[in-house]
Order: sequence, then C-alpha cells, then structure tokens
Amino acid sequence: MSEADILSIRNELTGLVVSVVSVSFGMISAYIAGLWLFLREAPISLRLLAFTLLSCGLAFMGALTWGLNDLLAGTDHAWAKLVSPASEIPGFGNARPPWLHGLTLYEASALLGSFAFGAIYISLAYLTFIYRWPGSTAGPVRVSQ
Repeated sequence: MSEADILSIRNELTGLVVSVVSVSFGMISAYIAGLWLFLREAPISLRLLAFTLLSCGLAFMGALTWGLNDLLAGTDHAWAKLVSPASEIPGFGNARPPWLHGLTLYEASALLGSFAFGAIYISLAYLTFIYRWPGSTAGPVRVSQ
C-alpha cells in the first residue's frame, strides 16, 4: 500500500468518525428536546419506548465506532511498514505524550468519549425515569364522545 493510499483511507475514515459523533449528538439533542416538550409528561410505556430507541441508536453508533477504530488502527500498522514516508509524519494517533500518563492519543480520546457518552446516557435515564419535572405544560385531556 502506498503512502497516498493510506492517507486517502485515513481521511475517509476520519470523516466517518466525525459523522458518527455528529449523528450521535444529533440523536441526543433530539431526545433532550423531546424529553422537555413531550416525554416528561408521557406515560412510562412511552418513555420506556423512547429511551429504548435512543439506546439502540447509540449502541449502533458505538458498534460502528468500534469497527472504525479497528480500521484506523490498521492504517497505523500499514503506515509503520513504510520505510521512509515523504510526508515525514511519524504516526497518526499512537504517540504517547507525557501529559497523558502513558496513554496514546487514541486511548485517551476513546476514554474521554466513553466517559462523556456514559455520563450523558446516565443523565438522560435519570431525567426520563426518576426526575420529577416542575410544573405542567399539558392542559387537561378532554375526550369527546
């Protein structure tokens, strides 16, 4: 594999990672809006359904990210096999700066992302099932016969 091939694949994979993160944040933002506007007063069955759909969507994005990580690691291995890259880039994310206390940039970003999405997920579960929202936006329900 040539240097240009590896850089091209790397660019495409990076774009996919950004897209996955963007879609994940879009899903979370839409859920927050739905929670504020509708779900906070919805019956438990509807809240459970909405949270299950969110969970499935985020699990899918997590699995996709896992697969992309393997592909990104593969580009690192291919890059390491190059004798003398013309771009003089030593590597992509496998550096271990001292301020990360032994973690690579990949490992640190994965750890940070896991903590962030874990905290957001737990917060949304709390807001969906436990938190008691103040006030009510819904008027009385009238059923006409």
